[in-house]
Amino acid sequence: MNHRTLLRRTAAAGTVAALAVAPLVAGSSPATAAAAAPAAAHAAAPTTYPTPTHGATVDWFDAKYPALDKGSVFETVTFERFEYLLKKNTGKWAFVIGGPEDPYLQQTIGHIEKVAEAEGIEKIYNFDPNLDGEALSVFDLTGYDLESADNAGKDQFLDLGERLVTNYLGKDAETPFTLANDAAKPDRRVAPEHPYLFVYDAAGGDNARIVDALVTPPADLSSPAAVTAYENDVERVLTSTTLDVDTQWDFLSTEHNRRHYERYVKNADPATETANRKRFGGDVFKADEDLTDGDEDDFRVESITYPELLNILDSDGEFLVLFGGTWCHNTAAIIKQTAEYARRYGIKKVYNFDFSLDSTGNGGSLDKHIRDNAFRTVGGVSRKTRPAQLYGRILEKLANAKTQYKVLGEEPGTQSTSPVKYYVGGEEKLARKIQVGHLLSYDKDATEGGQPAPVRDQAIRSDWTNPDGGTFAGNVEYMTEVWFTQGKDATYDSADPDQLRGNVNVSTEVGQNALQNQRNFAKEAIDQIRDVVAGVAGGYDSTVAVTGAPTSVSVENPGSLTAQVQVETAFTGFYSDRTAGATLAPLTGNRTLGGSVEVQLDGTKIGEADVRPDRTAPIDVPLPALTAGDHTLRYVYGGGAGGRVLTSSTEQTLKVVAKTSATTLGAAPALTFGKSGTITATVSAGATGEVSLAGLPGGALTAQVQGGTATFTVPGTVPAGSYALTATYAGDGTYASSTSAPVTLTVGKALTISSAASASTPYGKAGAIKVTVSSPGGGPVPTGSVTLTGVGAAQTVTLTGGVATFALPRTLAVQRYSAKLVYGGSADRNGSQTQVSYTVTSIAPSKVAFAVTKKPTSKKAGAGRVTVTVPSGLAAATGPVTVTLKKGATTKTVKGTLAKGVVTVALPKLKKGTWKISVKYAGSTTYKAAASATTSLKVTK
Repeated sequence: MNHRTLLRRTAAAGTVAALAVAPLVAGSSPATAAAAAPAAAHAAAPTTYPTPTHGATVDWFDAKYPALDKGSVFETVTFERFEYLLKKNTGKWAFVIGGPEDPYLQQTIGHIEKVAEAEGIEKIYNFDPNLDGEALSVFDLTGYDLESADNAGKDQFLDLGERLVTNYLGKDAETPFTLANDAAKPDRRVAPEHPYLFVYDAAGGDNARIVDALVTPPADLSSPAAVTAYENDVERVLTSTTLDVDTQWDFLSTEHNRRHYERYVKNADPATETANRKRFGGDVFKADEDLTDGDEDDFRVESITYPELLNILDSDGEFLVLFGGTWCHNTAAIIKQTAEYARRYGIKKVYNFDFSLDSTGNGGSLDKHIRDNAFRTVGGVSRKTRPAQLYGRILEKLANAKTQYKVLGEEPGTQSTSPVKYYVGGEEKLARKIQVGHLLSYDKDATEGGQPAPVRDQAIRSDWTNPDGGTFAGNVEYMTEVWFTQGKDATYDSADPDQLRGNVNVSTEVGQNALQNQRNFAKEAIDQIRDVVAGVAGGYDSTVAVTGAPTSVSVENPGSLTAQVQVETAFTGFYSDRTAGATLAPLTGNRTLGGSVEVQLDGTKIGEADVRPDRTAPIDVPLPALTAGDHTLRYVYGGGAGGRVLTSSTEQTLKVVAKTSATTLGAAPALTFGKSGTITATVSAGATGEVSLAGLPGGALTAQVQGGTATFTVPGTVPAGSYALTATYAGDGTYASSTSAPVTLTVGKALTISSAASASTPYGKAGAIKVTVSSPGGGPVPTGSVTLTGVGAAQTVTLTGGVATFALPRTLAVQRYSAKLVYGGSADRNGSQTQVSYTVTSIAPSKVAFAVTKKPTSKKAGAGRVTVTVPSGLAAATGPVTVTLKKGATTKTVKGTLAKGVVTVALPKLKKGTWKISVKYAGSTTYKAAASATTSLKVTK
């Protein structure tokens, strides 16, 4: 990577405004995608942004029109934006046609500005038909060095002008925007006289689009009367209707969203359209995410014309330039994030230039795309159809730009070549080809090693060696997609496999790897974009924090300065060790921050330590002889990440006292969880002040020295485990600080008691067993779970307030159960158990009934059915029944055994008369004995 050297300008640039981004700690070893940079690296956008103070800007009209000052009402439009405004369904716009090369516009533009300001006109849009600012006119290419044949070369450019007139500007019968019809001048498509100032109504239909216009510039503006007359004409035109404003946000967000939608999402079937949106991502820009309070003027990306780009490349200062157009899906993938980072880092402007001068694309037959060879084969003949010298002029200024496609042999590591051939004065020249979208920073006066280096930084994967020793040779532009940048922090989800996958087939592990590698490549791209933007803002801020350093030492024995320095910064250094779309398992990591921390004592360097991959620097430096009193320790981080991360420092006071102290920590008490205890530290006789006890969870304890000792109470809430405790005396005016040798504190698990009461319930009624787990040692209420076995199916219930209640079903069989309740313990509690009985008792059936199913006579036997009914949902009654038939002194009995609560019994022959019938149910283990009511049976024959 052609990283900038930022340190040289740190003092001048100042520091980057504070960002709402958590500091990152990045390691050096590659890891799986799951271990990529923390999510905080891409935190949500802040609700407020710093004031834009970084990055150079230019005012085109102030620079090119002597009659104008900065901040005029004029704004240039590219061909694409001009047509975008003309073809909108609504909107009324003021346009001025021409450029700085037009004497008539130089003569009149100051007067137009004066009238516009007086009338409160917000915006007049300026379209220059000369797309190169010189002679490449969409209206007239007479004499221009391009061929015209088979809809190539000149034809393509002149078709643009003809399209403007035919589709929009020539709709009104009275409007002098007309097509030329001069056989002697085939390279002219539009009549020479046309309005240069006009107001356009996009909703005017086919006969009322141009509301008012000025066609012929005034011949003379030398007199006050002529000026007044002309300004009156201008006022008439500009006030002919109420004018609208269409911002850069309106244009770029609308066109990127439209093209993305039409290319990847749009479908006649709503279900398919929804599925496409899931696969290919939603809108590129969303107003509720990408603007603050709807402030479209805070959108920092500005589309520019070719002459504006050249002016920028010739201007003083450092600029951010984004190459790419709305037609380019790879530009759509990064433009939103570029705009966002510009706001986060206080960048005033990102200039966006499209090599396709009409923004139709980069196809090989599109001569309006200047980043391609001047000659191409048309009709079997090699013809000069493309103004490639325009691209060559750009690359001559971007002398040290890194590109994937380079001129063969130009530099080491070239992995492919595809130069752009262009011609100047008949001489063939070659230029490296920049693929888009591509963000770079540019300063025409910058040098490196005594050589011009105007390209200060680029978002490009370039030559580097990863921390495991692998290398990548050459350059690769970040050609990624909207769905990959939108999903850069996502991982594959088998429950939602289509989410932001584009056309990647994720049905296999190989495809899932390819998707994740694409996302990692996109994440690397966005991080590189952030680095470029942050660089223009002066680099990433850093902070240093110091722990473990002594607060005081003695004159007698100052000893060593031992401390740990932590460097924090928003720079991630994220990289993917795979090519985009590679099918190998993802492998990612974070480039090391690097650099070192210098330790200064009272302004003199006494030591230095390198920053390790975890962004810490261990300090172990002998202290020199010191005088009593306060001294200043300063820890200075010199910056890192190839200059991307800025220097920072912090200071601490070191108190130097007369005597050395000694601190001893007594034996640790034997504790169990829930029980507190004390431990005592002893310090040198006569010492006063405070001692801190470190090593316990929850932070250090402090105690005052009294009579040479400091006593600490270890709370009963300390979890079970082993702890290395140290006591540190802070020192006083006489004694230096000191730290004891470590003492091990062991906290054992607390005993528990599980208790429950036996219970009984009748069959058919739900029951419960409640168990209470307590600890004799006190402390927090036990947590965890209890398991019940021996009563139906085993159950496990989580303790709530030390109690677990088990619900038992009403269908448990009648018997006496032995319930075993086992508490499994927890990290701080031992387990315990108890055993109680649970009894289910039998119940009476609901009813015993008898019904005659076949009436007996004196000559024939009969039959009857006994039914023993029980509550719904319970087991059916079983067991014997006895049916008694009685008339006078005569008694007969019939027996039967219930099956599922019913039995049919045979009735004997019975003499005439009335018989009394009763049934006795003998009961079972589940149901008690019972009898029916007495019924009558009259035998008549």
